[in-house]
Amino acid sequence: MYYIGNFRYVSDQQNLDEPDRRHGDFSLIVESSSLPKAVDKFRQRIESFRRSTDFFKGHCAIFISNILEFEQIPRDQAVMLNFRSFAGDPMMPHIECTVPSEQSNACSIHHWHGNRPATEGEPEEIFIVFNQ
Repeated sequence: MYYIGNFRYVSDQQNLDEPDRRHGDFSLIVESSSLPKAVDKFRQRIESFRRSTDFFKGHCAIFISNILEFEQIPRDQAVMLNFRSFAGDPMMPHIECTVPSEQSNACSIHHWHGNRPATEGEPEEIFIVFNQ
């Protein structure tokens, strides 16, 4: 199976100057025999990025937004994986649709509550935390 993990992160939120704080999202893809093994591979790769890049420097919390599972990669038609629609300035909530199609738009509302992402009003759980 192929697994695509979509993640959100916040780093250095304790800094007083806004340019010193970061937040964002990223995706990872892996082939694995099971979801738990895929999650472990995601964790290992994120930890590797932490050691070898500045992507997750400082105090950083990472959240799993969702994990998609595919038996095969589509060949006949491209599949939209993530669609986001933002209104107003970046602090406003946004609508995100995961694998939308004509049959289902699978949309949810995401926003930041303080320094933590939330979906449909519920705080997201932390996947990994790195301390400085």
